[in-house]
Amino acid sequence: MDDDPDVLRSFMRLLGEDADVKIALGAEAALKVLESKPFDVIIVDFNMTGPNGGWLLRQVRERHPKVTRVLLSGSSYSELTPYLEPELVDHFLEKPIEAEELIEIVGAG
Repeated sequence: MDDDPDVLRSFMRLLGEDADVKIALGAEAALKVLESKPFDVIIVDFNMTGPNGGWLLRQVRERHPKVTRVLLSGSSYSELTPYLEPELVDHFLEKPIEAEELIEIVGAG
């Protein structure tokens, strides 16, 4: 889940062959996708238009507690901690992300 179509396309290319990848432009759209079928992992950008990634992760934790939650951001984790409870995030990746690390997290999810 990101609000940048280029980032979403790169995720599709990177993960699409080995995973059932669905994309959503915005937090509300992501929740609708999660309601449509079960997922193992959600990848969320913190900064986006509308509700931020922290809001979305709270919703996912409440509604789908078994989903692995991955947060992406161009900011460091320490910059985001005032806006996040530690239990919201299973994995944090600072942009630019390493493809191998993302593949490993999704594979383990």
